[in-house]
Amino acid sequence: MNDRGLFLARLFLGIPFIVWGAMKLMGGAAALVPGLAAIGLPDPLIFAYLIGLCELVGGIAIVLGYPVRTVGILLGLWCLATAKQAHMGNLTEILKNATMAGGFFLIAATGAGSLSLFRGIPPGRLARLR
Repeated sequence: MNDRGLFLARLFLGIPFIVWGAMKLMGGAAALVPGLAAIGLPDPLIFAYLIGLCELVGGIAIVLGYPVRTVGILLGLWCLATAKQAHMGNLTEILKNATMAGGFFLIAATGAGSLSLFRGIPPGRLARLR
């Protein structure tokens, strides 16, 4: 696949997660608390900030292209879990999350390409985490 195309796909998939994560960490986490409390989490505010942190770090990893295979799978599963848990009853949101999951799984399958951190081939022990 074209390396520029992979880079563009990583930008389209990663930047929204960077924005959503940053928004949650800068005070938007409180909006998640009622929904997280409703599913029975013990301290929903802490989980809301953890969600923001995961989204921010995952988005940065996708944009940088490392470790894109691991993060692609995790964010793809995250999108499917969020669709099931938070968006049931809203077909548009479910399909949006399913579409993002497909993109993340595709990036995980193809790799980051050469326009990425370490040009897609991490050195030494970092090579174990792809």
